[in-house]
Amino acid sequence: MNEQKIRLLMITFILIGVTLILTGIYLIAFTDTAITEGTTGIFKIAGLIAGGLFLSVPAKIYLTLQLMKYNDEKVRIANMLAEKNAKKNEN
Repeated sequence: MNEQKIRLLMITFILIGVTLILTGIYLIAFTDTAITEGTTGIFKIAGLIAGGLFLSVPAKIYLTLQLMKYNDEKVRIANMLAEKNAKKNEN
């Protein structure tokens, strides 16, 4: 898999994870699932939220690391160009 496909996959994981988290929050706030189903309902809601976090957090970490790598490469290239221009101006 190339970088673009992995990035798209990670963004998809984040979107699915956020959707699961929001669904769990909706069930807690606006329905009586936790009350009517008892502990089973609470476990279902907690499972939705935990599943959403399980999908979204590692994807965010991966994308953050890729962004840092990209920025480091840009800074390195900019520094090389600045050094090259400084050497040109000295001569």
